Order: sequence, then structure tokens, then C-alpha cells
Amino acid sequence: MPIFIKLKSDDRAKLFYALKNKLHKSWESIYPDFGVSRSMFFNYLSGRYYIPEKIFSQLQNISGLKIVHTQEIYIEKYVKKDVIKPKMNSELAEIFGIIKGDGHIDKEGREICIVGNALEADYFNYLKDIFERNFNLKFTMFKMRPTALKLRVYSKGLVEILVKNYGFPFGHKTGKLSIPKHVFKSKEFLISYIRGLFDTDGSIYVRRKKDMVVEIISVDKNYLNQIKEALFSLNFKAGISGKNLYIYNQEDIKRFFEIIKPANSKHLKRFSLYSKNQALVV
Repeated sequence: MPIFIKLKSDDRAKLFYALKNKLHKSWESIYPDFGVSRSMFFNYLSGRYYIPEKIFSQLQNISGLKIVHTQEIYIEKYVKKDVIKPKMNSELAEIFGIIKGDGHIDKEGREICIVGNALEADYFNYLKDIFERNFNLKFTMFKMRPTALKLRVYSKGLVEILVKNYGFPFGHKTGKLSIPKHVFKSKEFLISYIRGLFDTDGSIYVRRKKDMVVEIISVDKNYLNQIKEALFSLNFKAGISGKNLYIYNQEDIKRFFEIIKPANSKHLKRFSLYSKNQALVV
């Protein structure tokens, strides 16, 4: 049974900062030396998770600091759960759009996460439900800080499926994004994909006091052009300027909300408000 080490908060802080001072390196340069993901390393640093005995020994040896008062915690070994490649469906297409929007696969290939505003708790509960239903894995949702929510899972098996079968990139996404070919197999899948992307990386706002604008942002120009072509295939006119894709036509915007059916309540509330304002102006 694996052994983990529980430390008092003061001792934990002394140990980690002794390590940092000894190495004269940033945390970003330090955590890869321990063979764990960035988020896991900071979980050990913050005390969110107990420290594995092996890593605790490394921390002491490298820092030169010996912690006297420790508590050993015995935790049953995690049994790896086999991940089965999910069958392509509308929810999976939506998930792909979500991950391409505000999602991330860490460069070590261990963690998949979605990050968003803390005010979007209802939407993140919706995400947690469809992610768990389609991947048959338990996802964790928590506040990273007062203004940000994070939904994540640690699963090398799932990462492998997404990377090998659907072309998802590790680490930084710029220049590596594309709509998975599986999504183009049906109009229904493409609509769901656009929904997931817009809910996480899109916005709706007003210009010239009354005209609504639907916008999707990406610094990846090739990907943005793909999105434009996908929207065109669904009979939406869109333009691109820099890293922004726009839909200006008011009828297209109304159809966008009727056909794409965004699930993020912040978009639905704004669309409802702006539509009412338009009616008042007219």
C-alpha cells in the first residue's frame, strides 16, 4: 500500500522554499524534475494533496532540509480504469469543441482540463455531466482562485485516445488546431462542435447601440478559417479580422441561436437582453 506524507503547513512551506532557494530556479523549471504534472506539483506545494513518500525523500535530499514532524498516510493503490474509445455522437462532438475552446491537455499527457469563469458554475456542472457520461471517468470541479473554475481528469488512457484518434495536441495549441474529421461526418455533429466551441471561446455583444455581433476568437489562423468554412456549410456568413471571427448579419445571429443552441447561460441571457433591446429600438 503506497505511503504518503502529511506535513504541517509551516514545515511544508519551509521544505518547498528551501528547495527553490537551493536550486535557484523557478517553479516552472523545478516541477518536471519530479516526474509529475505542473498542477500535481502545486497540489503538493499547497497541501491539497499529501506528498508521495518517494517525492518527499527527493525534496529533503535536494533541499538539504530534514523535516522531523511528519505523519505517514496509507492510501490504497489506485486501480487503473480502462478507458474505452467512445462512439462518435453529438455530445462527443460538443466535447471536442469545448476542449478546442477553453480546454487543455498538458504536455506530459496526463491531465485534461477546462478552465472558465467562476460565475459559470451552472455551465461547468453541465460540462461535468456530459464529460463523465461520455468518457465513463470521474471529473473533478473546483475553484482555482476566487474568479476561476477548473474541471479536470487525470487519465493517460483518455489522452491517448484523444491524441491518436482525434488529433488533439499536447501542451500549447497554437498552430496545431483543426476540426476532427469525424465531426464532418454529419451536420448534427458539426452543429454540436460549434456549440461547444462558442460556449467556451465565443461571445455576443452589441455595436452601434443595437446591432448584435457573434464572435469566436482564436490566434490560430488556419483553425479560424476552418471554423469559417464550417459555418458557411451551415449557411452562416462569417468574416475574419486578425484573431477574431465575426457574424454580423442579424438574421444569421438569430438563426445561430436557434440552430446551434448554445448551452452556456451567459450567452443565452445576453442574446435575450439584446434581442429585447432591438425590439424596443425598432
